[in-house]
Amino acid sequence: MDTRSYERSSVAVVALLLVQVCIGYEWLVSGLTKIVRGDFPAGLAVELRDMSKPAPAWYRSFLDSSVIPHAVAFGCAIAVLEVAVGIVLLVAVLRLPARVGRHLPTVTAGALVVGIVLALNFALAAGSSFGLGLAQDSFDEGIDLDTMLVGLQLALLVFAVAGVRRARPQVPISNSRSTSFSDIRSWDSSRQPTINGVGKP
Repeated sequence: MDTRSYERSSVAVVALLLVQVCIGYEWLVSGLTKIVRGDFPAGLAVELRDMSKPAPAWYRSFLDSSVIPHAVAFGCAIAVLEVAVGIVLLVAVLRLPARVGRHLPTVTAGALVVGIVLALNFALAAGSSFGLGLAQDSFDEGIDLDTMLVGLQLALLVFAVAGVRRARPQVPISNSRSTSFSDIRSWDSSRQPTINGVGKP
């Protein structure tokens, strides 16, 4: 890799890490706010009934039948998961000892999956169009925050999965099963026709 390619890849990695820090901080602060204020679990049912009016019918049915009746439990779980995702994403940008760092890509990928699921459900509950249509009002954003979080975390997940694949130990190929270029060449030459025009067996 030449110097320019290395510099470009380094800049891209730094940019992704900065995005990860911002998303991790957002999840951490959001979760801590829910825990410190203490009113999120008790008020989740009322909030969902109000905010889910523009949500798709199938998702409203899911909320009414499965989430709202157990809103307190879901509220506590959401707050804890947000804090956990935030901590993992922030810690993952640090240089950790090899014994811990080798597991970090897998843990980061798991945290991003949880973050995507959370943001996706928040967006569905609010009736988000996921940026596929115009905003309802001229003063609204074209893409809401939850939809942005889904897209950004998907990009980070691709990066994390690549890190998981790089962290896997390479299994050496045994000599008995390896095939060299010279073996292929010798096999190919053995299939060439003889002087009499008959191929060797």
